[in-house]
Order: sequence, then C-alpha cells, then structure tokens
Amino acid sequence: MIKKIAMFLLIGTSIFASPNRISDIKDIYSTVKETVYLNGEKKVKEYKIEYISPDYLRKEVISPNVNKGEIFQYENEKSLVYIPLFDEVSENNSEDVSNFLSIIKDLKNKDQNDKNFKDNYYLQKVKELKYKDTYRIKIKEYKKVDGYLLPIKMEIFESESKVADLDLKDTKVNSDLKRKELKKWNL
Repeated sequence: MIKKIAMFLLIGTSIFASPNRISDIKDIYSTVKETVYLNGEKKVKEYKIEYISPDYLRKEVISPNVNKGEIFQYENEKSLVYIPLFDEVSENNSEDVSNFLSIIKDLKNKDQNDKNFKDNYYLQKVKELKYKDTYRIKIKEYKKVDGYLLPIKMEIFESESKVADLDLKDTKVNSDLKRKELKKWNL
C-alpha cells in the first residue's frame, strides 16, 4: 500500500510539476531554418545559434553554400562577422544577431517580472509577441526541450507583412556551452 501511495505521489508531482523557467536558461544551442520573404521572393537559410546568458550569441551559417561558414558573433554590444570567402573579420552593422539576442533577453525578463505573461506562457496561451513597435512574432508551436517550454516555430511580421518563418530543431538547453570555446576572435 505504501508503495502504491509513493508511486501515485511521484507520478502526480511529475505530471503537475511546472516546467523549468525560461528565465533560468544559461545557454541554448539550436539549428534554425529561416525562410525570408522579400519582394515576392523566398530565400531559405539554415544556421546554428549558440547563446550564453546574458549577452553572448554566435550564429554560424550552414546553408546556402554561398554563405556557408559565415559567423556572426555578438558580445557586450559589439557585433563581429567572419566572411570565410575573404578570410576577414569586421564589425557587423546588421541588427540580425542582436535582434535574436534581444528577443531571448525579453522573454527571460518577462518570465521574471510579468506574472500575467508567465502564467499564460506556461499554458501555451502566448501566441504573439511584440518587438520594437513594428515587429510581431507569432508563435506557431511550442515544445518542451530539456524541461524548458520553448517556441520552436514562429512567423515574423513587420507591420502587416510576413517577413520570415523560423523553425528551430536539434535544440539543447543548459548543455554547458563555454564562451571561450565558441569565440572565434578575441577582439
């Protein structure tokens, strides 16, 4: 009888246990398929994203082949890009990587400070996020990854126009990524 009660308590607490909090994420690794819609054309890119809290993000392009091996690194408000074709490192003025980092930071901040957001997020009721007044991110699908509930399929809109789809796969959370091992340059 005691074994049955213990088993019931163990199963019951695991079913109703809340997921790990996104505000507790220390690092994320993911492969991202990005489909961009621009001037009636569709362009597909695939890249690896490696994030280390609070301010480091590295993006390495996997495809298309013309961009393969390009690395974008953002740290402490400094953004660099490595172009393998020219074997050159330069400052990057694109907001692409810093936007990705800002979205992660914003999610973590809302998880810590906005009870309404937090309650709805973990019930998967948050279907849209606003970003920089002109951008909306529609969450199409959530997935529990290493105990953390994450948006893995998203649509990005600028004003009313759809500009991109993002699909995350092979995602790992808190896998002990090391900044020192990821950094390509010490500038």
